[in-house]
Amino acid sequence: MTKATVFEDFSSDAESPHVTTKVVQADPQQLRGSFDEGYKCGWQDASDAADDQDRDVREALSSALQALNFTYFEARQHIMQSVRPILEAMTDAVLPELLARSLGGRVVEILNDLADATMPPITVACAPECEAMLRELVTETVKFPIEVKVEPTLSPAQAVLQLKGGEVRIDLDATIEAVRECIDTFFETSKARGPVHA
Repeated sequence: MTKATVFEDFSSDAESPHVTTKVVQADPQQLRGSFDEGYKCGWQDASDAADDQDRDVREALSSALQALNFTYFEARQHIMQSVRPILEAMTDAVLPELLARSLGGRVVEILNDLADATMPPITVACAPECEAMLRELVTETVKFPIEVKVEPTLSPAQAVLQLKGGEVRIDLDATIEAVRECIDTFFETSKARGPVHA
C-alpha cells in the first residue's frame, strides 16, 4: 500500500542524522521575471474585470433608456389621443362661428386692397344670413360703390367678389377643412412614427 511516513521525533535530544535540508538559492533575475509576470497577469485580470463591469453598466443603462423612451412615447401618445377630441370639437363647433364672424372683415380687407387696382362696379355675393351684416359693413368702410347680392348656394363662411376682370373667392369653409386635415395628418403621423429605440 503506502509507505509509512517517517516523522522526526522531537522528544529526544538527539539529532536525527538522516534529515537534511537543502537550501536552494534562487536566481534574482528569475525572481524578478516571475514577479513581473504575476503583476502583468493580475493587471490584465483587473482590466478585464473593469471592462466587463463597464460593459454591464452600459447595457443596463441602454436598457433603462429604451424603457424610459418607450414609456415616454406611450404617455405622449395617450395625452395626444386625449387632446384630439378637444381639437376636433373646436374645429367643428367654435372655428366655423369665428370664421363666419370674420367673413365681413376679410371682404373689406380684400376690397380695400383692390380699391386702387379695380374700377367699379364690384359685386359681393354672400349667403342670405350674411347679407345685412356685409351691406352695413361695406357701407361704413368702403368708399366706392359696392353691390351686395344674395347667393343661396354659398355658406355663411363663403363670399365671392365679382370684378370686371374676374372674381375673388373667399372660402373659410375650405380653411376649416384644411385645419381638420392638418389635425388628422398630425395624429396619423404621430401614431405611425412609434417609439424610437437605440
